[in-house]
Amino acid sequence: MSNESFATIAAEDLPVYNMFIVRGVQWANPDDNDEGTIPVAYTINSDVTVPKFWSDDKALALLYDDIPMGFDSFRGSIGNGRIFIETGKGVTIKGPIHGGPEEGQSFTGSGTWLVG
Repeated sequence: MSNESFATIAAEDLPVYNMFIVRGVQWANPDDNDEGTIPVAYTINSDVTVPKFWSDDKALALLYDDIPMGFDSFRGSIGNGRIFIETGKGVTIKGPIHGGPEEGQSFTGSGTWLVG
């Protein structure tokens, strides 16, 4: 991954999740970060339901060569206060979370990348 940014998962008003949104930013020009950023969101549908979880603002690392728009599959793990997601198109999201399962759990699914 040649670019690194940050992401956030906000708490929803549900006791369990099988859908959630990762919000982050993509550097508009990786060669000149002063040009600003583009907000991106990855809306995820997971194959398992997990207890409510969230991250602190900008606490997750978003690693990418390019953020693909549209459909993208993923695999990952969640638990013990951490989340790790690797998408089929090469984006990694990882870092500390609050809530979620106490023990590590694998999960897979798909989602859609959007600007905004």
